[in-house]
Amino acid sequence: MDWDNIRFFLAVYRLHSLRAAARQLGVDQATAGRRLSAFERQLGAKLFVHTPAGYVPTAAAELLRPCADRIEEEAQGMMRSAQGLDQRLTGQVRIATGEGIANGLVIRAVARVHQLHPDIRIVLLTARGFADVARDEADIAVRIVRPTSTGLITRKIGALSARLYASPDYLARRGRPRRGKGFKGHELIMPFPMSASPIIWCGEKTSEGRVALEANSMLSRAEAAMRGTGIALPLDGIVTPGMRLKPIWPDRKQFYDIWLVVHADVQRTARVRAVLDAITETFERVKPASSARSA
Repeated sequence: MDWDNIRFFLAVYRLHSLRAAARQLGVDQATAGRRLSAFERQLGAKLFVHTPAGYVPTAAAELLRPCADRIEEEAQGMMRSAQGLDQRLTGQVRIATGEGIANGLVIRAVARVHQLHPDIRIVLLTARGFADVARDEADIAVRIVRPTSTGLITRKIGALSARLYASPDYLARRGRPRRGKGFKGHELIMPFPMSASPIIWCGEKTSEGRVALEANSMLSRAEAAMRGTGIALPLDGIVTPGMRLKPIWPDRKQFYDIWLVVHADVQRTARVRAVLDAITETFERVKPASSARSA
């Protein structure tokens, strides 16, 4: 058996798409299809039914998946153990984070790493579908939400501030929202997907505002605010003078705790350690006066 085919089986199982699995594994769709077909021939069983909704696992796939998960975990453990012995400041380090955190601070840390250790090559992953450190899809993650997977080292390294912004054109048309009115009479630019629980921005309920746009990219939300679509809550670090955005209530901020995540085995690798140190040092320069849970 070609054990490498298990990677293709698991990717299709998790993503329900041959195209998405191929993209994740860095191959073309035809190659992913051949590898999956080869695995089915080796097993003598059909693993997926291709439907308009995606690749639906068969009973055989459901039976095999726990075993495939264990094989993947053992293989990744072997790789991490070997990487932990590597003391060379060279090679690739993958960092997974969100767009706002990347543009606000992580890229500064990347520049610092390149200055000190030019042989370390950084891969920055900012897609909405977060790469998972526990599944070896990334070496380091910088997150707003603290992961709960076992085998991970998680540490709070700071907090980033966000404020409400709108364009001068929007403020000229609508004025500033009145405090205590729940954004009544105002257009709001919200993250996608929206939380089912009540959303509070900088201590103010958003229940009376009208949602004009939902977007899964913080940069897109800031761009929409810049073009007068409504009010957004981006991180202060991504708002540049060229955007010409105005803070709605300059004295009110919302803080997001930032968590640095790495696998216990990988963190001993010299190149990973160098990147961890650069990220930590960069975030330590951000000293918010207080911290509040984001909403």
